[in-house]
Amino acid sequence: MRTTQEKNLESLHQEASALAAKAQALTETYRRATWVRFTLVFFPVPFVVVLLRLQLESWHYFLAGGAYLGFSALLYTWDSRESDKCDEAVRAAGRARQAYELASHPSQRVA
Repeated sequence: MRTTQEKNLESLHQEASALAAKAQALTETYRRATWVRFTLVFFPVPFVVVLLRLQLESWHYFLAGGAYLGFSALLYTWDSRESDKCDEAVRAAGRARQAYELASHPSQRVA
């Protein structure tokens, strides 16, 4: 028969493993999607400018520059938000792992 401490220890281990797997999955998803965001920053507006360069008037370049800066700021904000989610998931997994290690080895607690 397992004691309550063993059940709690197993529960902590399962939680730490689940959070680590979630953090790994979030990080991999972020890394796979980063190239898409990178492409969205550097491709659409410059491509249109190059494509239509012979038909654009001078004031169109100011609009294109503003659109480029605005679009870049929007995508930078989006990427920062996604990166923060990954960082938080990694920190939560680390805290869970640390709680499990402290519970499984009580003699190693830091004073």
